[in-house]
Amino acid sequence: MYESAMIRTAKKLASLRLTLVGMLMLAVLAVLGVRSDAVSIDMTTIPLVLLAMNLVAALMTNRTLRTQAGLLVFHVGLLMVFGLIGLSVLTRFDGHVEVAQGAGFEPAAVTTTANGWLHDNRLDGIEFYQSDIRVDYLPRLVRQETRSTVEYRGADGAMHRATIGDKVGFEVDGYRFLATFNKGFALLLHWQDDTGAEAIGAVNFLSFPRHDWNQVTTWTTPAGQEVELEIDFDEPYFNDDSAWTLKATDVPYRVNVTPTDRATVAVREGDAVRVDGGTLRVADLRLWMGYRIDYLPFLPWMLVAAMLAIAGLAIHFASRYLPGAATARTLTDAEGGAHAARA
Repeated sequence: MYESAMIRTAKKLASLRLTLVGMLMLAVLAVLGVRSDAVSIDMTTIPLVLLAMNLVAALMTNRTLRTQAGLLVFHVGLLMVFGLIGLSVLTRFDGHVEVAQGAGFEPAAVTTTANGWLHDNRLDGIEFYQSDIRVDYLPRLVRQETRSTVEYRGADGAMHRATIGDKVGFEVDGYRFLATFNKGFALLLHWQDDTGAEAIGAVNFLSFPRHDWNQVTTWTTPAGQEVELEIDFDEPYFNDDSAWTLKATDVPYRVNVTPTDRATVAVREGDAVRVDGGTLRVADLRLWMGYRIDYLPFLPWMLVAAMLAIAGLAIHFASRYLPGAATARTLTDAEGGAHAARA
């Protein structure tokens, strides 16, 4: 009695109607999760669990799915796909960060855009440094190749050097870093307060050349005063009618420094300006590069599972429609009938 009740439950779970409901739920939650902040993409794991249960129940109750090799492989592959998608959703990470030339990666500067419920954040253990940046442009600001050189510590503990771009990144501890179209100038500033304490850091300006007309930003000094900074090149940085490369520049420039409630002071590289609580000196003008960070460790396995499902489907259709397949199937059915008669 217990076994028959379990079988009846499994047959209900194996219903094609339940399959349709699960697929619709998955589609709706996926669209809402991408377009609305009110719905988490993590909720797609609910229909994925439902579809996985539906598949397991179908394999348990439908003898055809278990005895035909192609269908068995297809459904097992599909079950793996559902499981791996669910794991990817729950453990995923997506974010972006800006790193200036000569500076190192700072986990605290990462802006997180997606973080799975089960993601174990290990960004604090990642070490990489930004080196040379070059981005080629054709006339009319047509962006070409991006070449960003980085040095990072690999799993072997050694430092590695790589030049990456829009399509080729580098991976550390499962996190993949990929250069984006977002990049610009970073002003290296040296601060010294009235007690003699010193600090040095980079201030990133708006993306260049997208905002070439507006290279202005605000920065708050360690003493708490807000200062407006503007980069003003002595001559145009690029000619819109010819090819050019965005790189560390030799074009002379000045920085217009405007402390709160004070007049603007124009300073050159190496010059200093007095502000509340200390002195601010322009040390250097560099570039910064924007990176996208993602963590999807199960993605390669999803491809393997998808290929397995496709192979199973190919085996199934080949066994049904290739020449000689029908004869082989008839002989198999006849052997099965004779075996049943003897039994």
